[in-house]
Amino acid sequence: MPDELLRPFRDKIRGRTPAARPAEELESPDAETVRSDTILIREVVVGPFPEAVRLQPGFAPGVPRVRLTLDIGAGLRRKSGPLGEEEARALLEFCPRLLTHDCGGNGVLRDLLSGAVAAPVSPAVATTSSAALAIPEDGDGLPLAHLIEHVAIELIVAATGVPRCSGATCAHAGRLDRFDIFLECADPLAGRAAAVLAAALVRDLRLGFTDRLALHRRCLDLLTLLASAGDARLVAEDVAVRMECGKEEALQALQEMVRLGYLDAGPASYVFSSPTGVLFRRAEIHPSPR
Repeated sequence: MPDELLRPFRDKIRGRTPAARPAEELESPDAETVRSDTILIREVVVGPFPEAVRLQPGFAPGVPRVRLTLDIGAGLRRKSGPLGEEEARALLEFCPRLLTHDCGGNGVLRDLLSGAVAAPVSPAVATTSSAALAIPEDGDGLPLAHLIEHVAIELIVAATGVPRCSGATCAHAGRLDRFDIFLECADPLAGRAAAVLAAALVRDLRLGFTDRLALHRRCLDLLTLLASAGDARLVAEDVAVRMECGKEEALQALQEMVRLGYLDAGPASYVFSSPTGVLFRRAEIHPSPR
């Protein structure tokens, strides 16, 4: 685990201060490993994280929390303006309640989505978020991290059917690239997958890659299907029938779910219903004691 992740929580801050140094002075020590157009996920951990209540008093007691630690590449951080109109509309179609969130981000979320003219309005849902963001400086990834938090909240609500979900975004002190995102989720495995999927979705839309939306949608549909079912083992052919799609599309979605940490894949030579010979199982999750 990088030393940066071992620092006490008091060494992290929620926003930026006027004394923050220029972005070029705050590149992470391992910035060369993070491509400019990449969001690198350092860690996804499930645990109680009681220190996160300082950031979000709305966290429900006793509900597990997912902590997503990520680095945002310099190129993405410098794209500080709103999403393009097509990308903003696509995100609001994917997450239709984003603009109804109870958000402590001082309008950052609405600013990022301002490119969507006449954005669709949906009834408010009891999702809350708190980040208390100061106005970020150029090259700061905080607004993008905050957007990832809200998208993850939407995905958790959609996949698990809970009426309420809280989250918080925390910047690492002295850095403009690394963030912790805390999300509550009674189904930690689904919460972990939703957090990673949110990061991928926001990255692709920030870069204008709308062609990947269909795959992200299939992942969310499959996550929703699996979160509500008791299936412990899956093959592509059965998933294709249940999702009413082709076998190749089902196999691709299953493989993505492996990347999202929700499933594990292994050979299954005795599964006669699947010529692919690949059996997918729910992944194990090991909560952090902290």
